Amino acid sequence: MLERLPTLLRDMSITTRTAITLSALIGLIFVVAGFLSYRDSERRTREAGLTTLDHYARQVVREEERRFSRIRTTHIHATELMRAQLASSPRLADAAAFDVMFPADRRGGRRSAPALYNGGNTPLGYIRGVGAFIAHEPDAAARRRLMAATGIVHALGEGVRPELESLYYFTPDNSLVIFAADRPDRLRFYRQDAPSTLDFQRQEFATISTPTANPARAMRCTALRHIVHDRSGGTWTTGCMTPVDIDGRHVGTWGTSVLLDTLIAPSDFADVPRASVILISREGRLIHHPDYTRQRRVGPESMLDLTTTRDPRLAALWSFVQAQRDGHFLGEAPSLDSFVAMRKIGTPGWYALVVQDEAVMRAETNRLILRVALTAAACLVLQALTILFLLRRQVGAPLRRLIERTRALTRRVPPARYVDIERIAVRDEVAQLTHDFDVMAERIGSAQTELERKVSDRTEALRRANLKLKLIATQDQLTGIPNRRSLVTEVEARMATRSAEGHYLLLFDIDRFKRINDVHGETTGDRALIRIANGIASLLREGDVCGRIGGAEFAAFVRADSQAEAMNVAERVRVGLFGLQTPGRYGEMIRLTVSAGVAGAVMDDDFDTLFARAEAALNRAKRLGRDRAAWQSAPASVRSERTRSVA
Repeated sequence: MLERLPTLLRDMSITTRTAITLSALIGLIFVVAGFLSYRDSERRTREAGLTTLDHYARQVVREEERRFSRIRTTHIHATELMRAQLASSPRLADAAAFDVMFPADRRGGRRSAPALYNGGNTPLGYIRGVGAFIAHEPDAAARRRLMAATGIVHALGEGVRPELESLYYFTPDNSLVIFAADRPDRLRFYRQDAPSTLDFQRQEFATISTPTANPARAMRCTALRHIVHDRSGGTWTTGCMTPVDIDGRHVGTWGTSVLLDTLIAPSDFADVPRASVILISREGRLIHHPDYTRQRRVGPESMLDLTTTRDPRLAALWSFVQAQRDGHFLGEAPSLDSFVAMRKIGTPGWYALVVQDEAVMRAETNRLILRVALTAAACLVLQALTILFLLRRQVGAPLRRLIERTRALTRRVPPARYVDIERIAVRDEVAQLTHDFDVMAERIGSAQTELERKVSDRTEALRRANLKLKLIATQDQLTGIPNRRSLVTEVEARMATRSAEGHYLLLFDIDRFKRINDVHGETTGDRALIRIANGIASLLREGDVCGRIGGAEFAAFVRADSQAEAMNVAERVRVGLFGLQTPGRYGEMIRLTVSAGVAGAVMDDDFDTLFARAEAALNRAKRLGRDRAAWQSAPASVRSERTRSVA
């Protein structure tokens, strides 16, 4: 059959032969394109999947960091409040008030009064949602700390709920005060059921707070543990603890528990197919895993220790985490048969892994390739039929007419001059036309490409020139912030389109700038200008504008609800710039300060009028000793005119 193929092709018409040849070539192109498309789709699907997993991992880390940052901030505020109250609140020493809030229990020790949880007036004011367990009779200093802790956990606990489920304070002698107004158990264990012999000092949440285990005295978080009050062992929680030291002595610890159910917040990426979130502590404890950590699942805490587990899946998981020393990974993990996005949660020192079965990505690629293959096959058949139809209509018919006319003319030629008509028809016209059209198409394409290149080059040159002109016209060449002209234009535009009330002009001037230039040279002065300009721009709020007026003067146009708020903005900028330094001529550091003048816009103000008042305020700040902000009111006539206009 293959030996007869050349003969069969020669016996076919030119349209059929060309259609078959083109279809074969296009089919080959489709095959190559399909293979390349498969590889590209596989790569793109993998990249898109990994990007989604990484985005999900980033979101998990961001949410957890936000949660633990909130816990740490709350604990820091609690410590500050306790120290302040112990130093200044005499009511904490009231023994009678202590007896009312924490009556003695017949089993020993003390418990919180019902009003502390149910809600009621106490010697510390209205309190609710608080329970307490005091194992031993405290001394006077301990009573004062427990009284202070009660008010603090209530005040701060109310402020952070429901984001944080609890806030508590416990001591090395097994006293505990806790705010958890939303717990279903209503803190019954600590308020009523806990025996007087309750000792939690060997629990991890207590041991990580001791000076020996935590010499840095920073917040530390536990592994996943059974919660103390649930004796069934079915409630799992982790907690973060911040030790409290008074006069160099460890007196207690602030704590916040996070239940397993709330560890992973709902996410926009939760619908990623067969993707799961895993949390692991740096010590090798499993914190969250959809297949192993479930609330109400009873089991020993040791089953979550990845360093000693006999479960092959968990052992492989821990080996993978150990191999990633920097805590970051994005790609395929063959040992887990999954694609993994791994990131580190800095505050608790945990690792967050978003894991997806590799079969999910491959299935998506295969579905895409199947659609591409079916589309390619349909296109191949359609293009073959189209080529055959067009060739017969556009080429075959004209050639047949040309051949017929050639044969008619040839019959008039004497036999000695007879030439094979078929060979001439096949050899000359079609090949020549093809060649001519190819040359024409190539020349047209080349000319068009060259023209497009020139147009592109000139367009780019024009764009760069326009950009350069715009920067020259609107930007201060030294500092990179808007120049006076740009700032004036922006200020007048805002004052023209909005009410002048509520707008303020802040004028800043570098103190003793002339001396810096004279002593250390203009280069040092330029560096000082740049540092001050960058500082002002970074300290302003979104929507405020600033620019360089000239010399060492800078201005900012801000919106504020009052003169006090405008002065606060100026003070924030002045204080934020205080202490900026720049190296002098001989390497010594020169401290920079600014003086500020503030003026509020009134009706019918223009830039020059407003600037004059701000400059007068600036001069007053200079006269008053520099490194300060001063206010300049509008003249009385302007204010009275404005009052009449409003009336």
